[in-house]
This record gives sequence, C-alpha cells and structure tokens, in this order.
Amino acid sequence: MSALARFYDGVMDVILSPALWLSVLVAIVCSVLFYGWRGGGVRQLGRDVVVGLLGFGVGQLAGIYFQLDLFRLGQVRLLTGIAGALIALFLGRLIWRQGAERK
Repeated sequence: MSALARFYDGVMDVILSPALWLSVLVAIVCSVLFYGWRGGGVRQLGRDVVVGLLGFGVGQLAGIYFQLDLFRLGQVRLLTGIAGALIALFLGRLIWRQGAERK
C-alpha cells in the first residue's frame, strides 16, 4: 500500500467517524439553542456555531485528559463537551459585547 493510499485511508477514517459527527451535531444544537435564548443577528449565529464547536472540542479534550466518563456516549463525552461549549458561548458573548461597547 502506498503512502498516499494510507494517508487517504486515515483521512477517510476521521471524516466518516460517527463520534465526530455526533460531536458536531451536539455542538451545533447547543449553539443554536443558545442563540435562540440570547438572540442576535445572523452574524451572531455564525459566531455562536463556531465558538460552540470549538468549546465542545475543548471540553472533549478536557474530558479525555481528566478521564471524566460521566454521560459518555460511545467515544463522545457529552457532559464535558456540552459544558465546554456553554462556557465558550458565554465567554464569546461577553467578549463580543465588550468589543461592541468600546466602539
């Protein structure tokens, strides 16, 4: 098997990972619910989704590092991922609000 074929197989394993897509789905749902609660414009929805995805990823990494397996679904640590997304969303709104007040 060539190096390119091995690389392609590795990329496809990541892209087709059910844990990745479940994590993306949960992070987007958290972000949209947060946006529905806090409001804002279309630009804010985009920001919330990006920040929610990043926060969920950081929460996942924290759950792996600290070995927190509470509310785990397969490879996805729901509790730490959702907590990370919510913390990131609140911090993101706080940062953007302070930036808007300075203008």
